[in-house]
Amino acid sequence: MAATQSLTAVVTDIRKIEMRQFAVPEPAQNDAVLKVELCGICGSDYDYYVHGEHWPYRKPPQILGHEVVGTISAIGSEASNNWSVKEGDLVAVEAAISCQRCRYCTTGNSALCGNKRSYGMSTDMDEPPYLWGGYSQFMYLHPRSNLHRVPSGVSPHVAVLFTSLANGVKWAQRAPGLRMGDSIVILGPGQQGLAGVLAASTTGAGPIIVVGLRKDAKRLEIAKLFGATHTVCFEDGPLDEQIKKILGPEMADVVVDASGSVAAQQVSVDLVRRGGKVVLGGRTPNKVIPFVMDKLSSRGITMIGVRAHEPQDVRTALALISARRDVLEKSGGVELSLRKADLALRLIGQEVPGEETLHVALNPWSE
Repeated sequence: MAATQSLTAVVTDIRKIEMRQFAVPEPAQNDAVLKVELCGICGSDYDYYVHGEHWPYRKPPQILGHEVVGTISAIGSEASNNWSVKEGDLVAVEAAISCQRCRYCTTGNSALCGNKRSYGMSTDMDEPPYLWGGYSQFMYLHPRSNLHRVPSGVSPHVAVLFTSLANGVKWAQRAPGLRMGDSIVILGPGQQGLAGVLAASTTGAGPIIVVGLRKDAKRLEIAKLFGATHTVCFEDGPLDEQIKKILGPEMADVVVDASGSVAAQQVSVDLVRRGGKVVLGGRTPNKVIPFVMDKLSSRGITMIGVRAHEPQDVRTALALISARRDVLEKSGGVELSLRKADLALRLIGQEVPGEETLHVALNPWSE
């Protein structure tokens, strides 16, 4: 018998989560219902949880969750043809529900679509069928959703890493045009930064240098597992001098900030060579980054702002997961039940003393 109710974790206010039940909709011809297997916790979810707002999130109440892997539970015939999936298929669901018509969507830049909505962020919980986020047993799949079948042999436990890996592919590989033999410095060993390490390593780039803080010792070890040739501690002295000792006076071909740190973004232009590229992926909302603008023009530096990823990056990420799942399985991670969503968010926010994990996911079917 098909499920009729879906248990969800709803953020109702700052640091407040309630368990609620919603009716599971019957799909029409052009949409579907997903049985959520796992939903990853994003750092932006944590920011929303502690502040009650975080662009582009809607204000509470909200069903969060935009890093979703699940099984097609029910699907209309038109949707099945459009997505080339059927009931029982394991799929990765992109966060963005883009318009698929604007200049950005039609030129491969759907992350910049001004008409899109995103699961668990900018969808409206008051709008039927309500199940617009992955902190839930079931999720509604809008006709304009982007789905990707998970490669055979890849479990949900590894596939759930697809979002951060897609960001890493775009930020560290595709956006800067990283090539074999290029040197790259990645600032911040969080989910996106470490994904960038793995993406960079597949291109044959090197040296690959990851910069973190002393508290990031465990994550810097994972960086080496993913292919980093060097790790550097931000507190161990002027960062430009530390990088120069590794790369020489020309510095790096590419610098990627995945930290969202004002200090890291400020120093990024001093770590890149003349004619090199700086990619800004980490967000610093409403903060001013002080640096000498003339460094860009006088040294011919290209600065690239990136936001999320596009479908092509998800396809690459899933292929990367399939090829390197043995390494990814060693990176560890925590899976918790929906009823422990509060703990999951605090773990991502590094609020729990003595507990540190790179990735946390919610399993809606565990107790």
